[in-house]
Amino acid sequence: MKSRFVLIAAACLFLIVGCKKDDFDLDNPDVEIFVNQLKSGKYNKYKKGDNGENVWLLMPNFSENHIQSLINFSKDTTHIVAFPVNPLSSRRPFPEGREYFILGECLLWTVEGIRNGAGYGSLDPFLIDAAKNKSERYKGLKGNEILIVRDFYKDWWDNFKNKDWKNKNPLEGTSYQWF
Repeated sequence: MKSRFVLIAAACLFLIVGCKKDDFDLDNPDVEIFVNQLKSGKYNKYKKGDNGENVWLLMPNFSENHIQSLINFSKDTTHIVAFPVNPLSSRRPFPEGREYFILGECLLWTVEGIRNGAGYGSLDPFLIDAAKNKSERYKGLKGNEILIVRDFYKDWWDNFKNKDWKNKNPLEGTSYQWF
């Protein structure tokens, strides 16, 4: 009887812990859970409309404390189908000729939103290279270029996290810009 009770208690604990992994709190976000949900297509924290319909995905309330983790995960250039975009933008959230988000680029955009205090890095979550001619510029960056930008953000954080990091633009002096 005692061993049966222990077995039932262990099973309940396993279920609670197993279900907890997919929970996501917008006010106390966990970067790893956020990334896993984005990659699996299971991130589902929506702004609701008047009739309860999903209007847009909500950006978690990330802070300075999340920057290192966001940069760490930004080396992942997996293509994802959904990401919380800036609700003020009326443009399509992808560069010309692309119908997907790149995870690492979106995570860096999230870092930029923390840095600039707006919650969003810009109107749209993709980078352009302003040095390219106009016909190529708005096609956005490829994965290898995003990894170059990631290095700029990593160096910025390593050098300024204990200084005036908000006022130092990681892309200053480069041709890369948020769209």
